[in-house]
Amino acid sequence: MYWTRFIAFLIALYVASLFNVQVPKNVNEQFKYRMLCASRKFVGHACSIHGLLYPGVLSYVQCRRSLVGGRHEGSAESFAPTVKLRRESFDGVKVNIYLPPSVGQSDLLPGFIYLHGGGLAFGDVGIYDGMTRQISEQLNAVVISIAYRRTPENIFPVPYEDSLRAARWFLQNSDQYGVDPRRVAIGGDSAGGYLSAVVSQAIHDEAETPDFRLQVLIYPWTQMLDFKTPSYQQHPDDYLTTGAMAWYTALHLFGENISPQIMNTLATNNHTSDEFRNSAIFREALSHSLVPPDMRPPATYTPPSEGDSVSEFGVHLWAESKDILMDPTACPILRADMSGLPTAYIVTVEVDPLRDDGIMYAKRLEQAGVDVTWRHYENGFHGIWWRGPWFIFEDGREIFREMIDFVKPRL
Repeated sequence: MYWTRFIAFLIALYVASLFNVQVPKNVNEQFKYRMLCASRKFVGHACSIHGLLYPGVLSYVQCRRSLVGGRHEGSAESFAPTVKLRRESFDGVKVNIYLPPSVGQSDLLPGFIYLHGGGLAFGDVGIYDGMTRQISEQLNAVVISIAYRRTPENIFPVPYEDSLRAARWFLQNSDQYGVDPRRVAIGGDSAGGYLSAVVSQAIHDEAETPDFRLQVLIYPWTQMLDFKTPSYQQHPDDYLTTGAMAWYTALHLFGENISPQIMNTLATNNHTSDEFRNSAIFREALSHSLVPPDMRPPATYTPPSEGDSVSEFGVHLWAESKDILMDPTACPILRADMSGLPTAYIVTVEVDPLRDDGIMYAKRLEQAGVDVTWRHYENGFHGIWWRGPWFIFEDGREIFREMIDFVKPRL
């Protein structure tokens, strides 16, 4: 009896520790947010224990995928029961194709290419099945959800190249699916926002491929060069943490060959060179002045200092990774000429270290004359757009509805 009570006490103590989460005051549905954070902590603990038996970065990633993975095609039909799902490959890349009831009936339909989030390591087309079904239904559009290969098994530039190949093939063969190639949008959230931005840039540069009508970027990840933007400083430890972004960056750059030293160097913003920080492109593309002053409050924001220096290991890391980090297909915010890119709809949320990635990218596009609509949600957090069919937030629904209201008349 004593041991039963003692074990029950330990279990209760552990559950209480899972729910011991600092909830941002401006986030609505706070208990649901706490549940979301608790579930993430539990998965992390379970996979850490799994790592004792099966050590290694890839083992940990695969454990998380298996616990939160996307065997949800079909189970999400309740979100849009009239939309049909087909699975094909476009130029060797697996895709889910979502067809509204009206496809093939008369006129050509619009299309929407979706790229899922998950830090390039997690998330999949199954987890996003409910979301992509709704996009197809609400826009009366054929939606293509691209199953790009993920890190750490496939490092840069594989996720980008898969996404580009599939998008290009669809644009060049859209008539096979009853889609007008002049009425296709591309969009995604977080890492999918990054992929949408770079694919949009690449397609724009291809004279033989129809350009996108719109790009829809939901709290996009647009750079890996500055982990001390105002939003990184303000929100280092919320649902998406600075440490997590350093880890995703390391997986993207180095795959399984990462270490705590690499991640700490990234997270402390010690991975570039003094010369690069003083370069014209850094000062133009990543200037903190692009972020509105009220989003740089002195209480939480410290401007860059001329005296900041890079450690010896940081110099080594920069030498090893600079060719990737300075490549616009890795950091789309560095593209020199943004003029002529498709109309952009960019969403940022307040509780998000990537908030300023989206803001700065929007400002860069505006400066180049691109038509940009920027929507900022004070009550939002990174992940609110879609966390699979298990956690649906009302503020996330609002973001979705307003995106549809913007896209539908323009597509």
